[in-house]
Amino acid sequence: MSLMATRAEAPAASKRSPQQQRILAAAMACFARDGFHGASMQKICAEAGMSPGALYRHFPSKEAIIAAIVEDERAERLHVFDEVRKAPTILGGLLDCLRLLLEEQTLPTATLGPEIMAEAIRNGTLRAAVEPCEEETRGHLKAALEEAVARGEIDPHLPLDDVLILLQIMGDGIILNHQLHPEWSITERLPALHRLVVRMLAPAEKAG
Repeated sequence: MSLMATRAEAPAASKRSPQQQRILAAAMACFARDGFHGASMQKICAEAGMSPGALYRHFPSKEAIIAAIVEDERAERLHVFDEVRKAPTILGGLLDCLRLLLEEQTLPTATLGPEIMAEAIRNGTLRAAVEPCEEETRGHLKAALEEAVARGEIDPHLPLDDVLILLQIMGDGIILNHQLHPEWSITERLPALHRLVVRMLAPAEKAG
């Protein structure tokens, strides 16, 4: 069963109050429209239709808002990786996962990811806020890749940490260029990109 077919079964990620959800939705709209720097707390207040005092009672900074958005996605991320590991092939499951991010935008940070990454390079507070969830995601990806090695999908002689970093770089790059170059029709190219990755990572006897 593909990840696309199981999207509706994903558990609810957020247990936040209606006011907090309202703030986070407003912040995501502002970040997407104005970028991290351009989306001031005042703009977020206006988008949410609440006073600064009310907003600051819930979130003291933009960094805290981003951390909350990422944390609220944790249950969804866990569900996605569970489905990846149930797929007929791990690499095929990852392809479904990527297609889901690009076509359905199930995780807000898939859209905001390039903006968050660019800001995290120079903003240590933001990086510290989001890195625990990113590290958890890398841990789940590595576990899935270890299973792919055990299934014979990935050459066991390849350094798995290098494979992990390569796939993460490729995934982030695809998400960025999907926004930057819509004319590339990246979602239509995913099957071809998948075949290239499978060929690159396959054990020598299969690649030949």
